Amino acid sequence: MIRNFYFLLFFFLSVYDGFAQSASLDMESYADSLEHILKSGSNDSVKAGASLGLINYWLYKDTVRARQYLERGRELGKGYPYIYAMSYYAEGLLYFNSDEQKSEKAYLIADSLLCGLDTKEAYVSRSNVWNNIAVHRQRNDDDRAHIDILLNKAIPLAEKAADSAVMGSEYLAVGLSFMNLEQYNKASEYLERSIGILSRNRSQSFRLASAYGRAAENYILLKRFPEARAVLDSLQLLLAPYPDTEHNSLYYMAEGMYYQQTGYYDRALQYYDQGIRSASGVGKAYKIQELEFYKVKTLIAAKRYGEANALLNRFLQEEEMMDFYGNRVEIYASLAETYAGMGNMEQAYHWQKQYSTLSDSLHTSTLEDDINALEIKYKNAEKERKIASLEASNKLAVLSAKNNRLINWLLGIVCLFFMIAIAFSYFYYRKDRKLAMEKERNYQSRLGKLKQEQQLLSARAMLKGEEQERKRVARDLHDGLGGILAGVRMNLSEVESRFTDTLQSEMDRIITNVDKSLQELRRIARNLMPESLLQVGLKGALEDLCKSYETAFFKVDYQPYEISSGLSNTQQLTIYRIVQELLNNAMRHSEASEVIVQCSQNGDRFYITVEDNGKGFDPEHSESGKGLGLTNLEHRVNTMGGTWEIISGKNEGTTVNIELYVDQ
Repeated sequence: MIRNFYFLLFFFLSVYDGFAQSASLDMESYADSLEHILKSGSNDSVKAGASLGLINYWLYKDTVRARQYLERGRELGKGYPYIYAMSYYAEGLLYFNSDEQKSEKAYLIADSLLCGLDTKEAYVSRSNVWNNIAVHRQRNDDDRAHIDILLNKAIPLAEKAADSAVMGSEYLAVGLSFMNLEQYNKASEYLERSIGILSRNRSQSFRLASAYGRAAENYILLKRFPEARAVLDSLQLLLAPYPDTEHNSLYYMAEGMYYQQTGYYDRALQYYDQGIRSASGVGKAYKIQELEFYKVKTLIAAKRYGEANALLNRFLQEEEMMDFYGNRVEIYASLAETYAGMGNMEQAYHWQKQYSTLSDSLHTSTLEDDINALEIKYKNAEKERKIASLEASNKLAVLSAKNNRLINWLLGIVCLFFMIAIAFSYFYYRKDRKLAMEKERNYQSRLGKLKQEQQLLSARAMLKGEEQERKRVARDLHDGLGGILAGVRMNLSEVESRFTDTLQSEMDRIITNVDKSLQELRRIARNLMPESLLQVGLKGALEDLCKSYETAFFKVDYQPYEISSGLSNTQQLTIYRIVQELLNNAMRHSEASEVIVQCSQNGDRFYITVEDNGKGFDPEHSESGKGLGLTNLEHRVNTMGGTWEIISGKNEGTTVNIELYVDQ
């Protein structure tokens, strides 16, 4: 079988996400984006990364231009260790096909520079470096070294980087190695791992396309055609948006193999020719050789020996094709078969002998054993790493559990401390708040009392002023106007005898009016200043007051109980005015015929109840509201720190209950 190679020729410069990308299926857009970065005003590190990234694009188009980008990138990247190291990686790519020694030397310099960087990007790039060195070994027919480097250098570095994309690529490389040894079942294991990893990362479409193509090829060689068809369909869907991608040649080759193995030789040859025409990019020569080799196999299967023989003889002239031991074995065997098919038994025997001499079964067996031993060694090392990792994880878990318990205890203690602190804080807060509220209540209470005392003082001062004014007016009325009216009455009496009978009746009427005026004047004066309070005390004064309101149609029943004579003049006068106001209201507004006035004293409490049988009213919905009389009544009650209530209803009479505070 012709050699399969997997080149990690595209690299990552992920210091900044904008200037270097993983390889893309759309290389034109990839190159345009990097050129745009170079022309923009980016800093040196970004420009250096873009310059090195453009080597991917120009490597197989214009090596001179690729070299220019390498020099520019290295110069710009001198101040950036990772980018400077990657310039030697890029140099290894530049000389990969033309000068193997220069290429490997550059790779080793890149690895030595990257060793000092403990970053994910550095580990990824070192894994790629060793993968490409492994390809050098494979091209020199050293399969043992190839697989050894992959298993013991490239893959461990990829694992250290914890980069799934690189791990997928390394598994793909190992799978190809087992395909070259015709160990297709083992190859299938690694190829499936590669697809599983790369298919979960959308940015790895370039590598996923390679994995799909090689997996399809491997399934075909295993005669597992349904799986091969499914993978081919996935590859076709992946490549559909990119008609110019170099991976189309891989797809056409796998389709050709599929139709070759299923007996559709003409269709297989069409796919191989399409693949040869579409081959481009990295490893173009190897892709064409691989396609032509499968074309030879198909021509032999179709018994078109002459065409197959012509291609094989051309292979004999191609140095790169004949460099590899496995390729020579396959070519010699195919030449023997084509010459036999053409009837040239002499040439058939010659090439069969060449094939037999070259095909040393012992060597092949030893090589396969060595490579299988390396794989077993890798798997054992992997198991040991897993065991060590599990043991470390268990120790870490035990330590973590202890630490967690300690932390939990500490947290518990801290939480308990905080809870106690919070409880004390809350307790003191409530205590302080309660004390503050108590102080506020006391303050408001004192303030209310002060306001009330101030109001009482104001009311008492107002009432005192009012009583003084009443007293003055009463005195003026009695001494002034009363004296004048009395003089007029006396003068009228003296001249009454002088009037004739004609004027006598008129004189009597005038005298009668003057008498009435005197009576009204005395009544007003008495109301303004009841002298009876000073003469007979509160009990007698109230009795005189009640009698003064009695008429033929308005009866007043006065009922005194335990009224003290030791009340101050101010208190007696206030009580007198309250009863006077209640009697006025009953006479004027209630349309009552009977009124009961009860006055009693019990210690420092004085009680007044005035009840009438009038028409009553609704205290809550009185049409007139509080009149002047009730307002004055309320003021007088308040000055003595008292309370009062009105009980009334329409056509049910009215009862007024008053409780006053009096000094002993």
